Amino acid sequence: MIDLRPDLRGLMRQLALTPAEDGGRTILFMSARAEEGVSSVAASFALMAAETARKPVWLVDLDLRRNHAFNAFAVGEFASKFGGVGPPYSAYLKTRPFFAIEPEDANANASVGVFTAHRVGETRLMVTQFDKTRIKPGHSIRIRTGPEYWAAARAATSWTVVDAPALERSSAGLAIASQMDRSVIVVKADETTPEEVETLRRELVAHGGKVAGVVLNHERADARFIDQLTS
Repeated sequence: MIDLRPDLRGLMRQLALTPAEDGGRTILFMSARAEEGVSSVAASFALMAAETARKPVWLVDLDLRRNHAFNAFAVGEFASKFGGVGPPYSAYLKTRPFFAIEPEDANANASVGVFTAHRVGETRLMVTQFDKTRIKPGHSIRIRTGPEYWAAARAATSWTVVDAPALERSSAGLAIASQMDRSVIVVKADETTPEEVETLRRELVAHGGKVAGVVLNHERADARFIDQLTS
């Protein structure tokens, strides 16, 4: 994961103007292909938002089984730089979560330890973690729209930043797109085709999402926000 905060100031300025519904803003980051740098962009944006936020900023990793965002802040360069992660707090926000364990497992669903949030160092950033060891063999996790959950997130945070898996791997981001104030597409320079970007944009819009634009991620440790899509 790479710290891209200096390159995302323009994106922050634009998204800070987005009207917020009943509290904080909800922002989704997603790509068409895997390995486009979505996690770096989402984490960097969340860290930048936490610098001036009055309430906590949540970084929610939709790839529940992998916990890439949590792991990056718990161990390695990001952990050293930002202070690691603190003890777990329930991330259920006293409402029904945006995921379902199928077949329904009452014990797993009732346990507040299944889905937790952890403070990053001394910042206002909280990063989520899903305890995949609670999932029994043969069970699966389904991401659902979850309007009650995202309303609770708005009430509790200044920003909720969602790191979604790539469309080629999962449609999880599409399931919650309608609940996000804005969606941002992440593209790796010289790799993802305009057609793939447009396909993702159309899918997000078809699922009720509002696309703010594209972050063009380079091979080097930088990124650039484009507020218009290439069609």
